[in-house]
Amino acid sequence: MSSESSAGAALPKGWQVFAAKPDETTAKAVAKVLQEEMNPSQADASMKLIAKTLAERSARERSKLSRLIASQLRGDIARGFVKATAATRLAHSTVETPKEEVPQDKDVLHYLDLQLPKKVNELPEKTPGGRNRLVLEGLDLAAAGKVTVDLIALEERIADESDASTMGHLRKALELVTTIGGKPVTYSEERRTELASTVRDTTQEHIVEQIGFRAARTQRAGEGGLSTQNELAATYWRTNFLDTLQKFLVKLKTTTMPGPDDILVNSPRVLKKLAMMVDPKVLAGLTITPLVGTTGISVLSGTAQFASLDIDWKSILQELGATPSAYQLYELMDRDNEKPVTDFTVDTRADFVALITDSPFCRLQEIASQKSEPLAPVCAMVEHLVLGLADELGPQIFDTLTANALRSLGRLLDIVVAHQHNPSTAMRAVDLMMDEIGILVAAAGNYTWTDYRETMLQVMLERAPSIAPLAGKRIELDSHLMTSGMEALGTALWIALSSRHHDEVSRSTEKIDYYETGELLARLRKGETTTPHPQVLVATLNPSTPFDPPSPDELVATVRKSLLTHTKGAAPYALILDTTIQLTPSSTGGRSQLDVVLGGLKEDIADGRLEVFLCKSFQKYASFGTGKVAAGDLTMLSMKGNLASAFARAEALLQDLDLDLTGNDEAQLVIHMLRHGHRDELALVHHAAGNAKFVDEFCWPIDPKNRKLGSSYVEGIPLLLRGAPTGRVDKLFETLAMIDRRDSFSFLRTSYVGGIPGPYARINTGHESKESMVEYFYAFGHLATSTLPGAKAPSTTPVGLDPLKLDSVKEHLTALSLIKDTEGSLITRYRNNIVASYCAFGIQNVRPKPHMVPLLIAFFAESTGGVTIETQRYLARELFPWLQKDPIPADPKILTALYHAALILPSWSFKPFAAQLKLDTIGDSEQARRLRALVGKTLTG
Repeated sequence: MSSESSAGAALPKGWQVFAAKPDETTAKAVAKVLQEEMNPSQADASMKLIAKTLAERSARERSKLSRLIASQLRGDIARGFVKATAATRLAHSTVETPKEEVPQDKDVLHYLDLQLPKKVNELPEKTPGGRNRLVLEGLDLAAAGKVTVDLIALEERIADESDASTMGHLRKALELVTTIGGKPVTYSEERRTELASTVRDTTQEHIVEQIGFRAARTQRAGEGGLSTQNELAATYWRTNFLDTLQKFLVKLKTTTMPGPDDILVNSPRVLKKLAMMVDPKVLAGLTITPLVGTTGISVLSGTAQFASLDIDWKSILQELGATPSAYQLYELMDRDNEKPVTDFTVDTRADFVALITDSPFCRLQEIASQKSEPLAPVCAMVEHLVLGLADELGPQIFDTLTANALRSLGRLLDIVVAHQHNPSTAMRAVDLMMDEIGILVAAAGNYTWTDYRETMLQVMLERAPSIAPLAGKRIELDSHLMTSGMEALGTALWIALSSRHHDEVSRSTEKIDYYETGELLARLRKGETTTPHPQVLVATLNPSTPFDPPSPDELVATVRKSLLTHTKGAAPYALILDTTIQLTPSSTGGRSQLDVVLGGLKEDIADGRLEVFLCKSFQKYASFGTGKVAAGDLTMLSMKGNLASAFARAEALLQDLDLDLTGNDEAQLVIHMLRHGHRDELALVHHAAGNAKFVDEFCWPIDPKNRKLGSSYVEGIPLLLRGAPTGRVDKLFETLAMIDRRDSFSFLRTSYVGGIPGPYARINTGHESKESMVEYFYAFGHLATSTLPGAKAPSTTPVGLDPLKLDSVKEHLTALSLIKDTEGSLITRYRNNIVASYCAFGIQNVRPKPHMVPLLIAFFAESTGGVTIETQRYLARELFPWLQKDPIPADPKILTALYHAALILPSWSFKPFAAQLKLDTIGDSEQARRLRALVGKTLTG
């Protein structure tokens, strides 16, 4: 749009001058008109028109001009411009720069006086399509001077690193990844080191300390470069936080510190909840003291005097959800420090506007809109979280840390869009972006306790619209931020039980859990229900170890049947529901499971017969597969004004207040995620579930009747259980070097959890491509079930996996080679990926490893097409160590394979191998010269 006005809106005076000569002076003139000569509504309309007008320019120009204007605006007008810009997408593709009107005297066609014929002959086959042959031929006659500038400009555009559609940008992004990957430290470590001096002795020191912290870190050793790392992270924070607690304690600045026999817990309220677990006499001997003030993280004392009773305090407190939040501890590291100094040399609002209008972010938006792209839901999530920073008051304007985080965010955006076809690398960058977004919202601190409750209400009513007409009128709905999903469940149990028969809550000190919690949790994981009290039912929307499809309708029927015995005036029946995994399966007719449950029970809630406690872990899918947060939510629904529910509501509120979490950095990120990305949570679950379905049906099919083999796909749930009848399943999964080993689920990249009773391992599918799923699981799955590729049933002779024999791998590859390619066949489509899968699983399990070298040589010589970069690089790194002892033969196939393997590796990764290769005997063939040149370039580059 280049007009001066549109639909009542007008571009400000001075706009044409600014558009013709964009600089600080002309931008200041435009800003002056917006801020001083227009009323707020006129300025708002004008800024929306400016955003639309700039969106028609190239992304590079749009970013430059938008930044100039943003840098001259202040106050509400500045915030309005940021929001208008964030709401406006680039009006054209980033790949195609919009055509601009060319003056007649500079039009090459006119300058050469060429007349276009009515019909142009077809181009020869070897001539690239789309070129104007008349122009190409006529250019030979063109005079030197300005006419040739167009060619120079074309070359400059191709090399333009700021344009995400150019080779220049791709080269820049690849160099960035190579630089990061070639360092012995992770990106997280580098960021903490880089920022340490910036935040030293300020209240932002702990924000930088959090970089790389994850609630359930990967257990793969040796991951460097583009990955997260934090020495304070545990394998699973809720259960293993003691592994790093001492490192936390030395950093705390508090007057109260725990003694050698004391236990840190998340709030003073834990003492009350312990009544469910221990004898009243034991409870009377315990004390609890907040580390600071009267709320938050506290010290539980007195447990040592009951050592003779053999009370398992660690297990009890874990199952109560009493583990202190890591972010509670982080907040205590610099509580007495000074606030950071205002830095007027930076303008983060202008930086932010430049970021969201520049080519990489626009390209990310395009990828997000391409539903067939594996990265689409991940990019959509990033898009919404970044644009959400325009909400509220926006980033902290004159803040050095914020400016630095935005620059890092820009670098990571470059990596994501450049690795559109290498999702594993892109998702590593996305994981790191969550740290930068966390810094931005923590430094700003815009969100409040009220924001959390209002946001949760909005999300709840969107996912369960059936209760919307009653919410606030007949149904009271209150949400409370917890330190974990387990704490939400423990708190709900305490409230439900203590508000009914308090005397029945106290337990003796024998070795039992509160109402057999271990059994309760085991049932929840399988999707079953349990009743710890005649009026209390505990259930889950979806299990984390799925075997059978959950039925929200059956749950409603179970609750309503129990309500038949409810008498007027009695305490309401209580339903405690784990809602961590929320779906909208086809069986519900397009309704969410949550809507089916709450819609079916809304009248019972509104009439006071039923209280519902919804418990959710934010560490799972709600944190978008990053595990950056560990918090949870407890939402209570009860009859409005019902005195019989007053105690329960008061206890939930007091727990919330005693935790005092909403001022923490974690709460800022949780609220930001909920407000701007709650729909992405469901989209990510759906996408990951598609990969689980694919693995179950093609990569690792099993007999659904034989549960020793695992669980079949349950619609919408991105989790599969798998066993290995002829091997030790945990040991075999440990060898799968390309997937993460975690103690939790829901991460962006595919992972697994071992030690599941059965024995099983739980596959948690991520957002990689279908090709990656084949490479990860096809060989393992078909060998584990003794099923040859293409076969409909297992072989009569089981394949031994412990140890795996080379002959078994060869037998499967031979069977694959005998299958003819047919249109539409998945084997045809993924043939090379299947070969790569057998190579990977073979090198991981066949012993001795050198026996696999001929298969790896054959793969790199013949079968790399369509195989993911991640898998090729893994196999190349496995191949080269076995080729350094003896001279390389002059076999063309071997030389071709080594060239391909070397070419796929980054130079920093190949260099140590290149130095050890003995090439004196490879001859002087074309293949030999090519390999020798590549090795030489690597060693001297």
